[in-house]
Amino acid sequence: MVLQKQNRTLYATAFLLAAFTVSHPLFSAPLPWETWQDLHRLPVLHQGSQTLLRSSHCPDGCRFDRHSEGDWRYIYVDGEEGTIFEESGAGAITRLWMTTGIGGVSTPLDSDVRLRIYLDGSSSPTLDVPLPALFDGSTPPFVSPLVGDRLTSSGGNFSYVPIPYRDGCRVSLVGADKTRLWYQVNFHRLGEAEDVTSFTGDEDLSTFADLLSQQGTDPWPPGSGSFSSGSVVLEPGTQHNLQTIEGHGSLTALILGVDPAQWSDVELRLTFDDQPTVQMRLEDFFAIGRVGPIPTRSLLIGLDAVDNLYSYFPMPFFENARIGLFHHGSAATTANYQVRIDNTEPLATSGLFGAQFRRTEATTTGIDFPTMVLDGHGKLVGTFLELGATIPGLRDYLEGDERIFVDHSPHPVIYGTGVEDAFNGGFYFDAGPFSRALHGAPYTELEVEGLPYTAAYRLMLTDGPTFESRLAAGLESGPTGNVSMAARSVTWFYRQQPTRLHLWDGVDLGSPTDRLNHRYKVDGPHTFKPLDALFEGEPPVSATGSGVYRPPGTASFVLTTHPTSTRFRIRQRLDAGMGGQRATILVGGKVAGRFPAVDINNARRWREVDIDLSSLAPAPTELQITVVAEAGPPDGDSDTFTAFRYELWADGEGSIFADGFESGDLLAWSGSGSAKN
Repeated sequence: MVLQKQNRTLYATAFLLAAFTVSHPLFSAPLPWETWQDLHRLPVLHQGSQTLLRSSHCPDGCRFDRHSEGDWRYIYVDGEEGTIFEESGAGAITRLWMTTGIGGVSTPLDSDVRLRIYLDGSSSPTLDVPLPALFDGSTPPFVSPLVGDRLTSSGGNFSYVPIPYRDGCRVSLVGADKTRLWYQVNFHRLGEAEDVTSFTGDEDLSTFADLLSQQGTDPWPPGSGSFSSGSVVLEPGTQHNLQTIEGHGSLTALILGVDPAQWSDVELRLTFDDQPTVQMRLEDFFAIGRVGPIPTRSLLIGLDAVDNLYSYFPMPFFENARIGLFHHGSAATTANYQVRIDNTEPLATSGLFGAQFRRTEATTTGIDFPTMVLDGHGKLVGTFLELGATIPGLRDYLEGDERIFVDHSPHPVIYGTGVEDAFNGGFYFDAGPFSRALHGAPYTELEVEGLPYTAAYRLMLTDGPTFESRLAAGLESGPTGNVSMAARSVTWFYRQQPTRLHLWDGVDLGSPTDRLNHRYKVDGPHTFKPLDALFEGEPPVSATGSGVYRPPGTASFVLTTHPTSTRFRIRQRLDAGMGGQRATILVGGKVAGRFPAVDINNARRWREVDIDLSSLAPAPTELQITVVAEAGPPDGDSDTFTAFRYELWADGEGSIFADGFESGDLLAWSGSGSAKN
C-alpha cells in the first residue's frame, strides 16, 4: 500500500538525518541574489534593494508581446546594436528568458543574432555570444542546470546565471532587427555598490549548480536541524498539532505521507510567532493541483519519488511555531509526518514565511485576476498557477501578462509577456509537461470535463519581487483581458508586518506653491507642460498633471524627512513619451544615485521610477537634492528630460501625508481608477 511505503521511507530518512544536529553557520554574504549560498538567507529582507523586470511586452497593451521587424522593443539603437536593457548604478541580472517561433511552435534561437553585455561603462562587452550559446550549456559559466534551452524548458530558453555590476549594465542585440523574439530580463537595483563584484565570466557557480541538481531530495546540508516523526489519525472536522515549539528557530523540512485521495480534504496550518501564516489544502500548498502526467518536483516544494509531499522552505520564527493539520473530509485518514527544526536563531532581518491562495471559476474580463495582495515589508519567493478554459479547446488563457505593483505606485515593476513565459516555457509549453528545480509545468493540457487545464510553478530563489509597504500582483485574463478563465493561484512569500518605508515629503512640479516651498530651481531653459495620459497596466490608470521639460542640465530642490530616518528612496514621475532620459542624483553635492535610461512609450506615457539613495551620514532631516539631466542615447528624444513629481520615501514611524497625496485610489492591485497628481 502507498501509505505503508511512505511510512517506511519517512522513518528511515528520519533515522539517517537525526544524527546531524550541529548548528549550521549562516553565510554572511549581504547580496540579495546569493541566497543559493545558504538557504537560511532566503527569508532575509534586504534594505536598499529592488527587483524588477524589463520585457518585450507591448507598450499599448496589445497581445503582441514580442520584438519583430517594424515593431522593435529596443530602448534605443546605436549603430548595429539595439539595446534591450540598460541600468545605472549597482545591481545584477538574475534571470534571462527568451524564445522565438512561428506558427504557434517554438524554434531554435537564431545563431546569427548576437547578445552583448557591457558592464560598468566599458566600451568593450564582457560577454559577446550567439544567442543559442547563452542557453545551450556550451558557454561557461552558462551551464546546465543554471541554463536550459526550449527542449528542456518546454518552449523557452532560460538562464539563472547571476550577472552583477557595480556601475551600470547594458544588454544589446546585434542582427535582430528582423527577428521575432520574446524576452524577459529580471534584475536587482541596489542603492549601494558595496560588496558587489562585477561579472567576469570566470565565476565558480558550482555551489549554485549543485543545489539546482537536488530537486525532489533534501537540499539542506547535515546539521540543518533535528527531526521528529510520527503518525496521526485525522478525524473529520478536527485539527491535530504535529508539533509546537517555544523559542526561536527555523522549520527546515516538512514531509507528509497522506493518501492522495485526501489531499483536497486535509489542510495545512502554520503559525509563527502567534501569527497564522498558512491555512491551505495540501493539493494547493504543495503545488500539486490536479494529478497530471508528472508531479511538481521542485527544489523546495512538491511530491518526491515515493509520493511524500515535501517542503524545504526555510521558515524562521523568533518566539514560537505551531504545525498542524485540519481534516475537512467525511472519513478518518492517516498522516505520516516528519518535521525538522533548526534551533539556530534566525537573522534579525528575516521575514516570516507565509502563503496565499486565490481561486475563481470564471475571471471577470477587463480586470486582472488578483493572485496576491500583501501589506508590510517582504518579498515573493514562488508561485503555483492553474488556469482552465471556459470554452472547450480554447487555450488563450495562456496569453495573459502578469503584472506586479509595489509600494502604492500605479506603474508595475513586473510586466510580463504571457503565462508560460513567466514560468520559463514558451508557445503554450509546446514540449509538454516538465519539471526543473526552479520551474516546471506538471500538466499543460489536462482535460477536465471537456475543458483544458494548465498548471505551472516557479520558485524565485534569486529574483523574487520585493516590497517596502505593499505588493499587489495580478494576471491579465487572456490576450487583452478579453477571455474569462478558471484560475487558482498559490504564492509563497516572506514578510515583516511593519511597513519599512513611508512617504515623508513630495514636490508637485505643476504647483507653483509646491515649487516655492521646496525651493525648486532649474538652471537653463525649461518649460512647464500639462500631460493627460495613461500608466501601463490593464485597465490603464489615467492621470493628469503638469511638469517640467528641459534639456541636459541641473535642477535642485529640498525634501524633508523624519529626524530618525536612515534610509531614503526617491520616486520620480515622468513622461515616457520622451525616450532615453537619464540623470544623476546628488544629495548635498555628492552623488547618491542615478535614474536609468527610460524606454519610450507614446501610448502610455506615465512612468514612475524608484531609486534608493546611497548611505547618507550623518542622516540629514532636509535633503538638498540636485538632479543632473544627462544627454540621452543616439536616437529618440535624447535632449529632453521630464519630471512631474518627486517623492521622498524613508524609514521612520508613520507618514506625514494624508492618504490622498500618495496615490488616490491606486492602493488596490488592479490599477483601476485614476491617479491624483
